[in-house]
Parts: sequence; C-alpha cells; structure tokens
Amino acid sequence: MQSATSFFNRALFRKNLQRFWPLWLGYTLIWLLLLPLPLLNELADYRGASNVADASYYLLQIGAYGGLVMGAVFGIFFAMAMFAYLTNPRATQGFHSMPVRRETLYATNYLTGLVCMVSALVLAFALTGVTAACFGALDLAALGTALLAAVLSVLFFYSFGVLCMMFTGQILAAPVFYGILNVLAAGMEWLVRTFAGNFLYGYSGYSAPETFAFLSPAWELVCVLDVSNVARVDRILSDGTHQVIQGDEYALGGLGVLGIYAAVGIVFAVLGLLVYRRRASEATGSIVTVPWMRPVFKYGVAVCAAFSLGQLIYFLVFGLNLYNGQYSLPGTVACMLFAGLLGYFAAEMLLHKSFRVWRTGRAGALVFSAVLVCFGVAMSLDLTGYEGYTPEADKIKSVNVHLSSGGDNLSCKLDEPESIEYVLAAHRAMIADKDRQLSYARTTYETPADAPYSSYLYFTVTYTLKDGRVVRRSYDDCRAFSAELNEPGSVAQTMTALLNCPEAALDRVLGELADDKSSAYLTGGYYDVVSDGAYGENYGDLTAAQANTLVSALRRDYEAGHASNASLFESTRYGGSFYVELELWYSIRTDEKPTRQSADTTSSGSVYVIVTPEMTDTLEALAGMDIDTPVTARGF
Repeated sequence: MQSATSFFNRALFRKNLQRFWPLWLGYTLIWLLLLPLPLLNELADYRGASNVADASYYLLQIGAYGGLVMGAVFGIFFAMAMFAYLTNPRATQGFHSMPVRRETLYATNYLTGLVCMVSALVLAFALTGVTAACFGALDLAALGTALLAAVLSVLFFYSFGVLCMMFTGQILAAPVFYGILNVLAAGMEWLVRTFAGNFLYGYSGYSAPETFAFLSPAWELVCVLDVSNVARVDRILSDGTHQVIQGDEYALGGLGVLGIYAAVGIVFAVLGLLVYRRRASEATGSIVTVPWMRPVFKYGVAVCAAFSLGQLIYFLVFGLNLYNGQYSLPGTVACMLFAGLLGYFAAEMLLHKSFRVWRTGRAGALVFSAVLVCFGVAMSLDLTGYEGYTPEADKIKSVNVHLSSGGDNLSCKLDEPESIEYVLAAHRAMIADKDRQLSYARTTYETPADAPYSSYLYFTVTYTLKDGRVVRRSYDDCRAFSAELNEPGSVAQTMTALLNCPEAALDRVLGELADDKSSAYLTGGYYDVVSDGAYGENYGDLTAAQANTLVSALRRDYEAGHASNASLFESTRYGGSFYVELELWYSIRTDEKPTRQSADTTSSGSVYVIVTPEMTDTLEALAGMDIDTPVTARGF
C-alpha cells in the first residue's frame, strides 16, 4: 500500500530545475573550468612518469580548497534560490496554500539544491578522470578523495545556508548572517583577546591556540585542510643506513574534520526543517523570523559592535601613539559602551522596522550597559584572580621559559622540581612588582634619573600541568635593576637565579644537545682557543667522537655549577682574557630505530659554547685531545 505521506514532490522538483537552471549551469561551468580543462592543458604539455603524481596533487588541491571555496560561495546562493519564496509575502502565501505539507516543500527544495551541486561535481570529476586516463595519469584514490572532499564541503555549507534562510525573511539578510557566522567565533575570540591583552597584566592569549576556531567553519577548514607528500623510509640501503625519501603519492589531511562538519550539516538540515515547521507565514519580510532568536540577534549585535567598533574608536581617537601599557580601561569601556548602544538600537530598529525604539529598547539598553560596566570593573579589579595566579609546584609537569634581557637569554623547557621552583619564584617576583613595572611602561621607555642601572626584560612562561591544562603568562617591557641583585625576592635576583640554575644553564647553552636522550647526534665541530684577544692561533676541527666527549664534559660542568655566571645586565660569553670557542654540529634523526647514523635528516644545526676557566671538566677533555690551553687561566 502506498504511503499517504511523502517528503518529495516531483512537480515542484522539476519546476525548481526549470527556474534555476542558469545558476546550475553557471556552477557547472565554473567546475569545468577549474578541473578538466586546466588538467588537460597541463598533461598535454608533457608525458612521463611524473604525470600521475602531478595529476593527483592537482586533483586533491582543487577538491579540498576549490571545493571549500565553491561550497562556501554557492552554498548560500543555492539556499537563497530554493527558499527565496520565504522572503516575499505573496510567494509565501502561495506556496503555503498549496495542498503540499511543509515537510514536503522543505525536503523537495533542499534536495533540489543539493542535487544540482552534487551532480555538477560528479560531472566535472568524471570528465577529469577520463582526461587523466587518456594520458595514463589516473589515480582513482586521489580522484575519489578529491570528489569526496568537495561533496562534504557542499553538504555542510549548503545546509548551513538553508538554516540561515529559515531564520530570516529578507533575502539580503541571509548572506550577511551566513558570512558573519562563518567567522564570528574566531573574530570575537580575537577581539576579546585583544582587549584582555591590553589590560590584563601577564595575559598571553595571543600565542594560545584558538579555542573557538572550530565554530568558524570557513576559517577552521582553511587551517586544517592540507595536501602533503607521502614520505617513505627505505631501511635497506646498500651501505646499511636509513634514509627518508619522498614518494610520488599525495594525501589530503583534514578529511576527517571535513567529515565531522558534513555530519553537522545534516544536523543543520534537520534543524532547518524543525524551524520551518513552526515559522509563521506572517514573519516574511522580518529581519529575524523566530521570536526566541530576536533577543539573541539584538544583544549579539550590541556585543559585536562594542568589542569591534568600540575598540576601533578608542584606538583611532586616543590610541594611535600609545603603547599597550598606556591604554585607559575606563576610556576603552566608554567607547565600547557608546558603540554597543549604537549596535543595540540599530538592531532594535531593524526588528521593529521603526526609528522609534527608545521606549521598547531602553530596558534592554540599561541591562547591556550595566553588564558592560561590570565587565570593566571586574577587569580592573582582577576579580577572577588571573593576574596573581601561579600554579602549585607539585601540580606542574613541565614549564617552557623564554627570558630575553640586555645580557644573557634563556629559552628552554624545564621539568626538574628545583628548576620549576626557580621559575615560580621569578614569576611571583614579577607579579609582586606589577605596579612599578606598569608605572615605567606607562610613562616612558627611558630610565628615570633616580632609577638604578636597569635591563629590559621579556619574560614568558608556559606551565604544563599534570592534569593536562596549560597556563601561559607573558610580561613585556619589564625591567630588572642591578642594585637589587642581592635583594631576596626581587625581579633581578630571581631572574638571575633562574638563568643560572643547573638545568636552565645547560639548556641555555647546549639547546638540543642538553638532553642525553635527545634524537640529535653530533657530526663534528670546531674549536678556537682565544688568549689575550688573539684569534686563529690555536684552532682546528673536531671529529664526531671528540664532539661527543666535549658535550659530556660540558654537561658535567653545567650540572656542577662550574659555569653559572649568566647575567641580566651584560653578556658573559666573552668576559675574560682567555676562553675557548666551541661550535658543535649536530643533526636530528628521522628514523625510529636506526642501526647507524641516518643518511638523511629532517633538520640540522649547531650550538656555540664559550668555555671559561671555571669549566675544569671541559678543559681537561680538551687537554686529553692534545688541544693546548694556557696553563694559568687569567680571570674572568
């Protein structure tokens, strides 16, 4: 027995194809210009084994990025075409008076747009496959992956566009909503981070990964999708070495994320149907057709205007010649309040289709103003405790430290309990010195006449906690004063202690070679014994074995504190009449279990070390290599 309930109407489907065939044809022609024709021209230029790899790379690039752009642009176009009747009162009444259920109308219109877009993709990729096969360059796996990526993009963006059409009754509002929502989360996160970075002492959100970028699909997919070469490792070379070689195959990264978005697209399509079933025909022509979405629209516009236009107004009027430390929180909040109220009443006018919105909107405006002012007060008083927070030492797994000064610098990862305590002491000293540090930043970059000799500091810490959380803090344009070097708890004393703790000192000098479990292996080096400023009189090359011996000696010296003389105020690398310059060369293994040194590597580098008279273990190692050094080392 045939079911009396149908979700598809053939007559309406054919009518849609007849009405919107120009859009369908234009979409198809663009895909033909993107895929088969350029590939035909490229393959016709040459013949050879590289054709398959080149064709695969081109297919994956167009399937990923071309599919993303075409899906994002034409997704809203097809959604606007299929549901344009919802923005015209007469057309809406005409469709809704038909003896067809709303579910049938929605499903038929939705499927019409989806069939048009997917059929164009299938045609374009089929012709592309035929073209590649004619030149012997067909890779079915790459062709299928590229087509799948393009279809998934279409499924998400078209469904997203249809959902936007369900929430508005004005045809031009749909692409605006669609475009803004595609980047809203990432944009607002950037604006909030900009605001916090200006006023929260130690805030380092600029370097943090985007927390809400996944809610901005267009931005997230651009970052995630990637076409890369598939590497192969040959472990049986004639000389017994391991070598990383690049194959002729390409893979599309991020396809799983794209699949998740496509699944979300299906959810959007179902949500669109639910909204359409309850959408009032009388709402046609309204900027927002769903009652519960009107407050969201109104306050959303206010918040976006406050954080974007408000901060821009303050910057253009007051902040063009100001540094971050000079920004005024009350001034910025005032500008944000002005811009937010403009956005709020503009949204109110759009909703009520009238300029007389003071009476209807004044209560909401007061609520918005109160919330924004409270936000500013909470920020100024640090009610969240953000600025003064430091993790407990026993909860820290490791910490990445970057310390730049007028003297020696440090950039390393520390995980020893003693080293973590040094980091926490330096961090707490910076917090305790907040008022003085900010006063210098807000006044001038020149040291006041009554201030002692100072050094500029840039201090960044990233704690990785044992529970997986990450805590970041960053302090720019700070100062340490030489007169406070012996004052317990001062910035100068704690930062100097951090520079000279054994683990930090070792990492500061040896870098990749600091850890004996590192995947780096030494390939050789160079030495130059400098006495009384004379270079080039006692120098030579080092073998890999000699370099390994010297690194072991250097580790012993730094772990024993023989070379802990770093300073915030001047470089200690060239501090005496005698020292030895060492340059040690290394490479990084790329294979997992090598039996010999790898023949190829992902990267290579070198470390530069100054051996001072106090570094007795290293000097003994040099003497054992018959490298002459002065018998009496004159002081540093």
